[in-house]
Amino acid sequence: MKKKKYLVLSMVTTGLLFFTGCGDGGSDSGEKQTTLYKLSPQSNATRGYLFYGETNPKGLGSLSNITVFDPAQPTQRVIENNNTSVIRYPVLSTSMEYNASDMSYKNFHVSTLSYASGTKAYVINMQDKSQSKAVQNSSATNLSKFSYTKVDYIGTHQYLSALDIDRNQTVLITPDMNATTDPILLGNKKLLSVTYPSYGKAIDGYLVYDNSLKQVQKCSLKMDSCIDLLEAGSRDFEGDIANSVYSAFLINGTVFKLNKNNGTKSEVFLEGKVIATGHGTTSFQGSDFYFIATDGNLYRVDLNNEKVVKITAKKDERLERIRGFTDKWVIYGSDTILLASKKDGSTSEPILLAETTKTKGYKYVTNFGVGNKYLFVRYSIDIKSGDTTYSACIFDDGETECKQNSFWASIVAKSDGKIDFNAQYPYTPYAYVRVDDTDDFGGGVLKAIDPNHPLDDGIAMGKVENYNFQTFLSNYRYFTQMIDSDGGIVLFAKNDINFHVDAFYMNLHKENSLIQLTNTNPGENIHKGRDHCHGRHCMICHNFAGGKIYKDLNGTKSAYGYRVRLDFEDGTTLLADISKGKGENFSMPIKKITGNFKANILDSNNTVIKSSVQYYHEGRAFANCNYCHARYGNTRYDAPGAIAISK
Repeated sequence: MKKKKYLVLSMVTTGLLFFTGCGDGGSDSGEKQTTLYKLSPQSNATRGYLFYGETNPKGLGSLSNITVFDPAQPTQRVIENNNTSVIRYPVLSTSMEYNASDMSYKNFHVSTLSYASGTKAYVINMQDKSQSKAVQNSSATNLSKFSYTKVDYIGTHQYLSALDIDRNQTVLITPDMNATTDPILLGNKKLLSVTYPSYGKAIDGYLVYDNSLKQVQKCSLKMDSCIDLLEAGSRDFEGDIANSVYSAFLINGTVFKLNKNNGTKSEVFLEGKVIATGHGTTSFQGSDFYFIATDGNLYRVDLNNEKVVKITAKKDERLERIRGFTDKWVIYGSDTILLASKKDGSTSEPILLAETTKTKGYKYVTNFGVGNKYLFVRYSIDIKSGDTTYSACIFDDGETECKQNSFWASIVAKSDGKIDFNAQYPYTPYAYVRVDDTDDFGGGVLKAIDPNHPLDDGIAMGKVENYNFQTFLSNYRYFTQMIDSDGGIVLFAKNDINFHVDAFYMNLHKENSLIQLTNTNPGENIHKGRDHCHGRHCMICHNFAGGKIYKDLNGTKSAYGYRVRLDFEDGTTLLADISKGKGENFSMPIKKITGNFKANILDSNNTVIKSSVQYYHEGRAFANCNYCHARYGNTRYDAPGAIAISK
C-alpha cells in the first residue's frame, strides 16, 4: 500500500474574466464582461463526512481503499480501511424530507456509505453526530458476488445483493440494517425497485424479478410472501413513473404500465408506431416514455394519459440516439451531432447544438439537463498548432451561450429545493464546478459557479494540469447525487498523460482550498478492457485523434490485435497507441501529427498488411479517423469505408 500524499494546489484569482458566446452549433464568437459571484453556505444542511479512495485500475469505478474524513479537517482520517484487494464499489445512500403535495424537499444529505470488504458488507453513518466507525450491516459473514442496486425513492438507497455462501442463498442487504440483522433471502430473484401505497408514503415491499418463473413480483419487506404481477424478461423494467405508484416495462417492443400497489397492468398503445432497434432508441424520463420509431421520427408517450406526441416535424436521418432532457426540450442526435426539439412537438426545425467535423465537435456527452438548461461541452482543434480549445456551453430554452477555454465538471445539489421529474438532474442545483483556462487534456482552474450566473466568474479553488474532471460522465454510483458538507466536496479526475485517477478535495466557499488527496500509479492493465475508461464516455478518448480498426469495411466487427502507423512525407513515422478497449481502438497525440501522412495497418508482428494511397491525408485536419471512416457506410471525403483489415 503506497502512502497517501496530500498536495495543496492554489492560485490567485482575478476579479473579472471574459466569456465568449456561441452560435447554434458553430464557432465561438463575441465578448462579454463577467462578474464574480460567490456562493453562500447552506446553513440549514445536515453536516456529514466525506470519503475518497485510491482507484483500483482492475475494476471499473472501484476503489482499493476507503478513507472517511471530516470536511473541516480534510487531511485527517476519521475511518480508514486499507485492505487494498477487496474494497468493492463504495456507494452512497441519501436522505431527505419530502413533501408530496408540492414535490419540495428539505435537508437533502448523505446518510450512509456502504461497501464490501473481504467477505462482509459494511456501512458507515456519514453524519458526524453518530459513532465514527464502520459496522457490518447484516449478520451475513461469508459473502461473494456483490451487486448494488440504486433505488431512487425519497432520496437514493443502495441495496446490496450478494451470495451468502454459508446459507447458499442470494441475500438482500439494506443500508438501515445492523450487525445483528439477518439478511433478507432473495432466492432466485432480482431487486427492481420498492413498493408503497402512494408516492411519498413508507415502503411496504419490493418489486422483484423472479428469474425462475420469469415473472415480475411484489414481495413483502421480509420477502416471505410474493405475488405475480407481470410476465416479462429480466431487463424489461424501464423504471418508476414519476410521483406515482406505477412502473413502466418495455416487453418485446410493447410498453406496459404496472400498478405496483394493486398489481393492475395495461398496455400503452403507440398508435401503430414501431420502436426502432438499436442502442439509445428508447428512453424513460419522469412520466414520459420516448422512442425513435422505424419511420425516422421521435415520439413521446405520456404514461399518465397515454397520449402519443410526435416530437420531430419530419423524418430526420441524424436521429440515432436520445441523449438528454430538460423541462421542455429533448436532446438527441448521434455520436457526431446534438439536436434539440421541444417535447410538445412544436419545433418546426430542430436546433443544432453541436456537430462534429474534422476539427470541432462535442467532446463530452453529458447526462444533465437542469431545469430548462442543458449543459454540454464543445471542442475545436487548431490544425496548425494542434491545440485543443474547450467551451462550456448552456442551452437555455432555445438559446445557446458558451464560455471558451472551459468545461463543466460537476453539479452540486441544494439541500432544500424541489424534485424535478422532467429534467435529467432531479434536484435544485446549488453549485456548478467549472474548469477554466483549460489545457489540451481538460485540466485547468477549478471554480465554484453560481447556477444563476453559470457563465460568469466564481472563486478559484485551485489549478490542476493534465487532469480531466469528468463527474458528469462517470458511472461511479457514489457520484450520482453530489452534496456538499460545509462547502466541501470530493471529485475524482483522470490524468490523461499517464492514465491514472486521483481524488481531490475542495471547498466551494474558500479560495485556494483544492487538495489532491491521492497520488496513484497506473496499474499494469490500465489501458486494457473496460478498466481504462473509468466510467467515461468512449468519445472522450476515441473521438480525436485516432480511430477504430474493424474486420470489414462496413464496420460491424472489431479487429483486435492490430495497429496503425502513420508514415509522413518527410520520412518520419508515428505508431499509434492501441491499448484502448481490447486493442482495436487507437489514439495519437495530435501535436505529433506534423504533416501529410499515409496510414498503415500492422498485424501483431508489426507487418504492414494494408495501406492508404500515398500521402493524401492532410495532416491534423484528417486525424479524426472515425469521422471520415465511419461505420455502416457513412463515410466522408471519399473514404473507402471503415478502417478494416479486409481487402
